[in-house]
Amino acid sequence: MPMKKKDIEKLLKKPIVAVVAVTAPDGAPHAVPTWYEYADGQVVFHTGAESFKYKCLVRDPRVTLVVDTKKAPYKTVVLKGRATLEEKVDDKRTERMAVEYLGKKLGKAYAKSLKGNKVVVVTFKPSHTVSWDYSQESP
Repeated sequence: MPMKKKDIEKLLKKPIVAVVAVTAPDGAPHAVPTWYEYADGQVVFHTGAESFKYKCLVRDPRVTLVVDTKKAPYKTVVLKGRATLEEKVDDKRTERMAVEYLGKKLGKAYAKSLKGNKVVVVTFKPSHTVSWDYSQESP
């Protein structure tokens, strides 16, 4: 059963490692796990300027992000959209995300190791959303 909008928002705000899918130059899908943030109806994640994911997005900005609970009863949200890319130093977001996903001590240490590094900030507002919540299914 599809999820209600408030339940989608609630799930997307949790620090769940998502899978990001982009299109490789040969047309094949390329999917990788990634940390992300969701706020105000928008998805943001980082990638390296030398990464294959970034090179794919430069060529074709279409992106899909899949977030799921990984255990029963499963809940899943699939977001599709067109990404914008911006290369910059984003230390505050890097630290915020690292702490959210790794915890305070390890997250701060990880963010400190990256301080001052440029990242590619990938942003997209979903144009299409698909969701399901198996806890709402009839037995």
